[in-house]
Amino acid sequence: GGGETKVIRGDGGDSVSMQSTTNNQSEYGVLKSGGSSDEDDSSFLINEEDEEFDGINNNSNNTASSATSSSSSNSSSTTQTSSSRPNLRRHSTIINNPLTVTQRQADPEGKYIVSTRIRVARSLDGVRFPTMMSRSDRRRVQRLIEECTESFESPKLSNGVFLPVLSMTNDQNLDLIERHLLFDNPNEWTIAAGLGRDWPDGRALFANVPDVQTETPDFMIWVNEEDHLRICCLRDGGDIQGVFTTLMTGVRELESELRKRGWQFAYDKRLGFLTTCPTNVGTTMRASVHVQLVNLGRLPGFAELVERLKLEVRGKYGETDKQTTGVFDISNAERLGKSEVHLINVMVEGVAKLIELERRLEAGEMIDCDEIARE
Repeated sequence: GGGETKVIRGDGGDSVSMQSTTNNQSEYGVLKSGGSSDEDDSSFLINEEDEEFDGINNNSNNTASSATSSSSSNSSSTTQTSSSRPNLRRHSTIINNPLTVTQRQADPEGKYIVSTRIRVARSLDGVRFPTMMSRSDRRRVQRLIEECTESFESPKLSNGVFLPVLSMTNDQNLDLIERHLLFDNPNEWTIAAGLGRDWPDGRALFANVPDVQTETPDFMIWVNEEDHLRICCLRDGGDIQGVFTTLMTGVRELESELRKRGWQFAYDKRLGFLTTCPTNVGTTMRASVHVQLVNLGRLPGFAELVERLKLEVRGKYGETDKQTTGVFDISNAERLGKSEVHLINVMVEGVAKLIELERRLEAGEMIDCDEIARE
């Protein structure tokens, strides 16, 4: 369509990325987290819940033709109908505007939410996914991200430290894992999938504090774990809006540094951001809180209630945790077809509902989870 093809090289390596550009500004021309167009962010907030694919947009053009044969004959008309090509809804990504996040506090007393964590995954366009990456691919990504983080200018990020896992002692590695600041070492499943190949070569952590042994960062970048990049913000308490704002700032700054070096995130206009695991495709965002629901979590139908709120529930220690501690990991269930802001708002409203029910149980009220789920 009048476009040209160009080769983008990252840091001089042999990995290339092919992309098309048109005479107009490309979709990466405006910094809206990897590929959003110049459209107004607010347009994605209107009736987003009911938006579906537009499908085929039929535009009927009626043209009438008259023929006169005699004074007694009537004029006749024919109608021609034309159909346009399918018009698929573009993936909506709103990660640059925290003002559109709900200001409702899910836990205004600060009594129930223990901690808040929001993360997004990102892949680099032109680099194989981690299941298929070579040792040189991983090292190239590690060098690139280290170079980008050294150029951070935001006060929240500029004093951070970049730590290759290969440079850590065993004690340092285990300490960071136990503090949830670093990804786990590979297990039999990740090794079988190819994610553990060449471990720990090419894996790294960026944290926004000078010394992770004595300080606790609230912003981290994981390099070459399940995805090329996992970008996360973790804080104690229930300041969901503040965590999202910090995450947004870090993603925007990293993306800007990558573009200066000729790189960009892997992005599809219809699907959104592309990742190793299909369940993360779209926003790739998981916004979660550890919340104390000692009474509600014991009731029959609790998991189904959480699901009806478009959330998912795990144990305190992750998706394989089956312990009943009274503290649950509650997060958004959806990734695809919704914006980041929408998913944050759904999570805030849902968690607020669960805390309200927990308060009612503490006051001695009887609760039927199945009945509430049907409301």
